[in-house]
Amino acid sequence: AMTLHPDSAERPHERLSDREYQVLRMIGSGLTVTQIGGRLGISVKTVSTYRARVLDKMELRTNADITGYVVRHGLTE
Repeated sequence: AMTLHPDSAERPHERLSDREYQVLRMIGSGLTVTQIGGRLGISVKTVSTYRARVLDKMELRTNADITGYVVRHGLTE
């Protein structure tokens, strides 16, 4: 475990940009990338890019991982 930033290690979603955080919560709430793109007015490709960054920064692999994280931390919309 990292000792430098215990808070960010515990709460990796705090490393995300506002947009990435928004996408995290929307995926965690069960929306598809197509639905998210429609709501945010951005392309599916852009949503997928944000999703990839979220997975990378948070060291998650799947949408199910995201959903589990969001539910555990009470971040659903």
